[in-house]
Amino acid sequence: MRAKVSLKGRGLIPFNYNLALAGAVYGPIKRVNSDLASRIHSSTEFKYFTFSLIQIPERRISPEGIYVENECYFLMSSPRAEIVHCFVEGILESPTVRVGTVTFDVESVEILKNPEFNGRSVFSTVSPIIVRSVREENGRLKIVDLYPTEPKFYENLRKNLVKKFKRLYKEEKDDISFSKPFSTKMMRIQIKDTFHRASLMVFEAWGDSGLLRLGYETGFGEKNSMGFGMVKLAGRNSRRMM
Repeated sequence: MRAKVSLKGRGLIPFNYNLALAGAVYGPIKRVNSDLASRIHSSTEFKYFTFSLIQIPERRISPEGIYVENECYFLMSSPRAEIVHCFVEGILESPTVRVGTVTFDVESVEILKNPEFNGRSVFSTVSPIIVRSVREENGRLKIVDLYPTEPKFYENLRKNLVKKFKRLYKEEKDDISFSKPFSTKMMRIQIKDTFHRASLMVFEAWGDSGLLRLGYETGFGEKNSMGFGMVKLAGRNSRRMM
């Protein structure tokens, strides 16, 4: 299930706003259902929701950040309907979103129609994908961010999605493959004191429709609840759906 939150406001927001937007998603859920919010927050593995970058039609980039001229929106998604319902109810109870020093008014919240998945889809990211691995450097193990130029990127992307499906649905499915991206753009995003290297990309995935749907609803890759890995259908598959 997916919601679109349309905002209105003007001002300068920071480049690294993921943490603020994560709070704007988690806060409304907590207001409506504190038990659900606690279960999500305490999960050490998958929280099963994600959100997009803020989509800003009119903006100006400066060394200090992004100046929003008027209107913008973001998307929130989860395979668990109760999470989306609580988020929507909570944000309508207190219809503002604060990002940096700017407080946006919530103009509308729309539940979007679910697309159909028939075993093959082209996706375009609306927030960058993080895929990580562990490597030995100078005799020590280190967590590193992978890029779509590395074969292990796709191996770990697949393993992550298969594991999410098994944890959520108590069922094993592993029929999923990914193409190399048709286009990529690297991003460096700071969360607290950590910098993450992530990839905006357009790519094709094929295999089990349940796995495709889960990737669409909860995000591909890691750190989905911090606003990474959200996709929309692209090209001929989009049918004007986000």
